[in-house]
Amino acid sequence: MESRIDEFLKSCNKSQSSPDFMVQYQNLAKKITQSKDFIQELKRHSALANKYRLLIYHLLKDGEQCNCSLARILGLSEGSITHHIKKLEDAGLIVGRNRGHFTIYYTAANLKKSL
Repeated sequence: MESRIDEFLKSCNKSQSSPDFMVQYQNLAKKITQSKDFIQELKRHSALANKYRLLIYHLLKDGEQCNCSLARILGLSEGSITHHIKKLEDAGLIVGRNRGHFTIYYTAANLKKSL
């Protein structure tokens, strides 16, 4: 019986590759890319691929901040910060809570620690 490694190596040579083997792994790849976990992981990686969002995430890991303080710290407009925060929230990396006229942001990991 052939090992998976042998089958993978054969797949590199089109004349020796098994159609069933290729279809099996193509179906697996399709199943993985359609899973909710994969899509959420992709959102997290995409959100953190921007230097300002990665920096905001690290700043929030250290403590809570509001939009206006992040804007002053990073020298960006509040509109720009809002855009980056939305991406981080959509990825499930940060959470905001209302405090008067302000929204205070913190990492989702810090939320889990406080529960």
